[in-house]
Amino acid sequence: MLKTKKINIPLTVLILISTFFFSLTMFRSGIKYQFGLGFWGPNGHDAIWHLSLINQLKQQVPPKNPIFSGELLSNYHWGFDFLVATISNITKINPSFLYFQIFPIIFSILIGFLSYKLAFLVTKNKNTSIFFVFLNYFAGSFGWIYTLIKQGQISGESLFWSMQSVSTLLNPPYALSIIILLIGLILWQKYHSKNSIKTAILIGLIFGVLSGIKIYSGILIGLALSLYWFLNIFKSKKIFGFNFFICLSTGLTSILILSLLGVLKGGQLLEFKPFWFVNSMIESIDKFYWPKLASFRFNQTNFAISLIIEFGLLFIFLIGNLGIRCLGFFNIFSKVIKNKIENFDRLIFFLLFFAFIIPLFFIQKGTAWNTIQFFYYFLLFINFYLAQFLSNIWSKNKFIVLVLLLTSSLTTIGTLKDYLGNPPPSSLPNKEIEALNFLKNQKDGFVLTYPYDKYVKNKLITPIPLYAYETTSYVSAFSNKQTFLEDEMNLDIIGFNWQQRRNDEEKFFKSTDKFFAGGFLSNNNIKYIYLVDNQNFSLSTFDLQIDEIFNNGQVRIYQTRR
Repeated sequence: MLKTKKINIPLTVLILISTFFFSLTMFRSGIKYQFGLGFWGPNGHDAIWHLSLINQLKQQVPPKNPIFSGELLSNYHWGFDFLVATISNITKINPSFLYFQIFPIIFSILIGFLSYKLAFLVTKNKNTSIFFVFLNYFAGSFGWIYTLIKQGQISGESLFWSMQSVSTLLNPPYALSIIILLIGLILWQKYHSKNSIKTAILIGLIFGVLSGIKIYSGILIGLALSLYWFLNIFKSKKIFGFNFFICLSTGLTSILILSLLGVLKGGQLLEFKPFWFVNSMIESIDKFYWPKLASFRFNQTNFAISLIIEFGLLFIFLIGNLGIRCLGFFNIFSKVIKNKIENFDRLIFFLLFFAFIIPLFFIQKGTAWNTIQFFYYFLLFINFYLAQFLSNIWSKNKFIVLVLLLTSSLTTIGTLKDYLGNPPPSSLPNKEIEALNFLKNQKDGFVLTYPYDKYVKNKLITPIPLYAYETTSYVSAFSNKQTFLEDEMNLDIIGFNWQQRRNDEEKFFKSTDKFFAGGFLSNNNIKYIYLVDNQNFSLSTFDLQIDEIFNNGQVRIYQTRR
């Protein structure tokens, strides 16, 4: 008689309840409301970028750059977007529904299940595994202490720079990279002592795929595996073993994928800037703002005092971001002192080291703060050691453990409140939906939009229309067409030199020279011009040789006569 595997009820209940709360950051965005489509939090920018890219990937691979007409996308990892585009093409499900409603549920369940699987495989302890699952959903920073004292409220998730567990799904490539990373580590833990070359190559392929999904995770696991293999040579006296073939397979897969994505053509992405996050933390108004200390540090000439300040700020940065996770170091120190470091610990220690040291000394060219994403993985795996610490005291004092778990989740509670309010911070109004649907059904061609003006939103009430909310790729995202210039923030991140286009675009809309304006449209192969509200050009449609093909009172769309 076949034995049926018992359902782990506590784990199932935890994952289902957590999935509901974990997905709240996504569920309500992209849905049609009375005013149009609503977007909460960074979904008003980041999600729009992914939707624009997904729609390009539905049409061709490699994709066109949705926000820089006439160019293919390069220097960006679009593995997640390719997955959504492929499933959308197969199932005919709208990418927006997949992005905001379907994938958050799938990713959330997988993160919970795989977290448990890995922790139990390593520790054989159910309590540790359950705690690891909970922390990967809800662990937060100590930002709530600052906001409670200063503002009388609980919030401050990223006060010390790093995003916390609750916001994982807001960065879908990061969420997918966690899933792939956990799968790879589960296989590594199960088979690293078997010395099967085929298995090693398979595990390397899985780890290598990370470079195309979230390059930060690909770099971290690649460095950690390489250092583990190198140091293991001295122990095993064997160079070409299991870990060598994992490293080889990971490296070759990564190089192949990065070449296909055009990342290797982008040149140097990191810039050496020690303690940038630590210093900007007290200089930024929306972070742990401490202007007096920032001024004192900047004007300090005494090297010893400067050193004390820097390491003091580093301590605040680390403990502030870790929150209750800092207790996990007790478990790490205990393993080191008692010489109970397992092979898994060694690999994860190396990953933790690189996840901490890279953002400490390097920033990303174009958008400096992007490098903090290395640190996300530090928080993810320090959760494992906090889970072990909590498990060790669970049998002695359950009340303390429950208090610590609640304390670790306070910033999470503050964050979730932001996604339950009304109205949303940003929206795509109904009339723009109508206009973009019209544009989507027109023949393919480049679209010119009005230059983004960051001051317009100061005159508007929420929900703020996407055109004023932030520099986004919303016209491309909802028309399925390439725009001449949109989302300057992402163009910075991927290293496109967009400033000249911005200058030419501004000059076009202000120009009274019909020869320049006509030449601009012709030379850049502009087929459509998309304008909202009071946006306008200086010349007449006759001088520009364009025709109005759509007007609903809020949006006007013009087509060139070529």
